[in-house]
Amino acid sequence: MIGRLLVCAAGAFLSVGLLIPAVPRYVTGPLGQQAGMVGVSLAVTAVAGVLARPLAGRVADRAGRRTALRGVAGIGEALAYVGLATLASDHRRLGLTLPKTMSADTESASPDPGTRRARLYHTSALRPGFGYLASVWGYTAISAFLPLHLAALGGSGGLHFLAYGGVLVAIRLAGYRLLATAAPTRLAVTSLLLTGTGSILLAAWPSPAGTWCAIALIGAGQGLGLPAFLRMAVHGLPARERGSAVATTTAFFDIGFLTAALALGALADRFGLAGGFALAGVVSAAGALLFLPVRHHEHEGAPLDRSPR
Repeated sequence: MIGRLLVCAAGAFLSVGLLIPAVPRYVTGPLGQQAGMVGVSLAVTAVAGVLARPLAGRVADRAGRRTALRGVAGIGEALAYVGLATLASDHRRLGLTLPKTMSADTESASPDPGTRRARLYHTSALRPGFGYLASVWGYTAISAFLPLHLAALGGSGGLHFLAYGGVLVAIRLAGYRLLATAAPTRLAVTSLLLTGTGSILLAAWPSPAGTWCAIALIGAGQGLGLPAFLRMAVHGLPARERGSAVATTTAFFDIGFLTAALALGALADRFGLAGGFALAGVVSAAGALLFLPVRHHEHEGAPLDRSPR
């Protein structure tokens, strides 16, 4: 099953990733727009994601993961027909070979009274979701504006994005056991600091060497981040609520991408790309504050009395 999921995910994200190096250059080149319009053009896609992810998570919890996957594939197919005005083969059977993740008893049983009025957004995912949002600001800085940064340096972005993806995949594969067993809060803090440092480096060291170092840092940060945020979101939850928690967490990707693309684009128009990179780095690094240790307040009802008895 894992192999089939990887193939499906690779195909889906490849279709999206192919546009990343091209859209910024196209908007600022043939279309003659400023960097702010690059942010707007990329932010538009996040709006649909913000609206659709929570609903998809609820459907996955209540009707089963395979049903949700088929429904999402059908919606995506319909939008592609309308948006592209072209014919395409029918891909709605994408999820037919995936096994169900809910047992027959779970799917057929009546909902628990406490979950009949289930919310689209799961509260356990809010803190990791905001952490993910901060991380996405650093990711947005390179996905939206790295091609323009490299063009100013006299290069192109193809190899840089390949290196970014290579670092991310290497972290996920080589560090699989670490990602599965290490404290997710520590992974989250490390992820956010790496991403923030890489983004700030783009602003502080505008050179080919600085760009390569920044790409490596951001790729490593992104490789660590999402597994940690998802582990925090689903920790201790029953299976019937995990889809909603995952959907809530990942919805923050769209919120982060939307807000970052608009804000960084506007900032780049006014202060140049370096200003946008610096702000993205500050936001990502500041996200680490969400995961500072709070044991002193959580586990100690009152300050320790160290006076002699």
